Amino acid sequence: MKHLSLKTVLLPALASAKRVIDIHALSVHPSCTQFAPGQTRVLLKPNPAFTPKVVGSCTPIDSEAFPPQLVSSGEQQQDLLCPVRALHTYMDRSKELRLNDQLFVPWANPHKGKPVTKQRLSHWIVEAIALAYTSQNLQAPSGLRAHSTRGLATSLALFKGVSIQDICAAASWSSPLTFVRFYRLDVSAPSVARAVLGTLLSRDSTC
Repeated sequence: MKHLSLKTVLLPALASAKRVIDIHALSVHPSCTQFAPGQTRVLLKPNPAFTPKVVGSCTPIDSEAFPPQLVSSGEQQQDLLCPVRALHTYMDRSKELRLNDQLFVPWANPHKGKPVTKQRLSHWIVEAIALAYTSQNLQAPSGLRAHSTRGLATSLALFKGVSIQDICAAASWSSPLTFVRFYRLDVSAPSVARAVLGTLLSRDSTC
């Protein structure tokens, strides 16, 4: 799996509920990124030095791995969309160039291995979402932003029966009013965006 492919799996999954500033605070330090035996789940905590705007608003990300798929021969095949396995592979392949503990680092000069900026991280998220559209032979919408997945993912979660309390906890919202006023979308009718992003987001509702 190429570097861009790993980002294509990881970033939309993380950005589905988290803000860019929260993703930017994630760290590969063993105290912050903890894989369960067999890579069955992962717990991601922000760097302790990170200070969120609202104290206690940046909650850890606890994500389960997708179960292996059964192929025609009866053998099990690892799901390439699994963010837990993608994260483990990304960390393994980036460790040689990494110059710091920040989770996401640039892979090209002149900033290779250095801490990625929040602006560059936002650009990567938009890039990953746009690639999801083009992979389905669809035109990405104009005005696409890193924030674009946040309302869709949380609205789909509510539509599928996730409680408003769990949604607010995952998205680090202190009150349901924030979701209702600024993020809730009508996802009852089919849409291009839902078709493109829905598969990945529904497979990893924990994020």
